[in-house]
Amino acid sequence: MACIAVLTARAEIQVDWTPLGSNTPGWNIATGGFEFGFIDATGLKGQSMGRSIQLSWLYTVGAKYVTPSGAQRFIMGVGLDWRNYKMGSERCFTKVDPGLDVINYPDGVTSRSSRLKVFSLTVPLLFRQRIYDRWGVFVGEVTCFNLHAGMKTHYTTPEGEKITDHTSRDLHVAPVTADLIAGVNWSGVGLYVRYSPFRVIKKGYGPDFKTLSTGVMFLF
Repeated sequence: MACIAVLTARAEIQVDWTPLGSNTPGWNIATGGFEFGFIDATGLKGQSMGRSIQLSWLYTVGAKYVTPSGAQRFIMGVGLDWRNYKMGSERCFTKVDPGLDVINYPDGVTSRSSRLKVFSLTVPLLFRQRIYDRWGVFVGEVTCFNLHAGMKTHYTTPEGEKITDHTSRDLHVAPVTADLIAGVNWSGVGLYVRYSPFRVIKKGYGPDFKTLSTGVMFLF
């Protein structure tokens, strides 16, 4: 009986999760991937990349595996993403049946603004490789579960009437998309490029455009 007890004890597998943000070899609890970037809605005429912003907390909570050498890291987790596609001064989003369309603003209007925002839950899989001293590169895939979207257009007519077209219903945003991400980092600060080959709006319900974004990322 004593031998069985010893064998059973030796067969137990223990995983020691080190403190948040640690980079010790093995598994670590992780948070990071804070992104601030600008978005280009590729294929959407009249969209303004300079006014369109992406904010992301790529892995709000996750798991990070650091190899014994410390040169490689594998990261997975769950995070949040917010994209705000803003149009320029000539064209605007409008709600139509059965989805969304892009049209020219009426002649003579002022105080014009139009945007489409998308909020997502993200599941990233990332790989980081140190290449020299504190310099490194990272690549990965980010699955986006698009939980909420909202469209808002407003302007003032030449007669002074304020018009607002605003809705978060029946926009037919694709429920699940995937992004490819890559970048270079120095220590915990990086520059990234992120591209999604998938439509933002489902086919048959709005304009066909994808997402290309670039900006700054803070990794841990």
